[in-house]
Amino acid sequence: MDDKKILIVDEEGFSRICSAILEFEGYGIEAVTDANGVGVRLNEREFGLIITSYPYGVFIFDEIKRQNIATIILSDHINGDLISILEGFCNSYCMIKPLDYRKFRLLVRQVMNGELSTIQGGYNIV
Repeated sequence: MDDKKILIVDEEGFSRICSAILEFEGYGIEAVTDANGVGVRLNEREFGLIITSYPYGVFIFDEIKRQNIATIILSDHINGDLISILEGFCNSYCMIKPLDYRKFRLLVRQVMNGELSTIQGGYNIV
């Protein structure tokens, strides 16, 4: 397993649940609930994956796109605004809530192990 960590940028409740699930799977996790210092953390290039939700994580989308970090974006629904945002990503996956945690863990494992090829055109809706 790659030694890069997973950054979770979301509300505190979901961040705790997601962190617990992924730490149990053996991943190094860092969770943040606000914009303070996220850009600085991303510049350290220690993250192999970012997990955030829409619209909660919109404040970091431009930085994620600039650095081309694999991203899982969680959303309650799909709309035109979200599709427009996703089209700007090079390597992202969108999952609709409520999450199927089995599929979520599988997607995280595939991304972190490099089992999924880089997506041309930006995104997959899972």
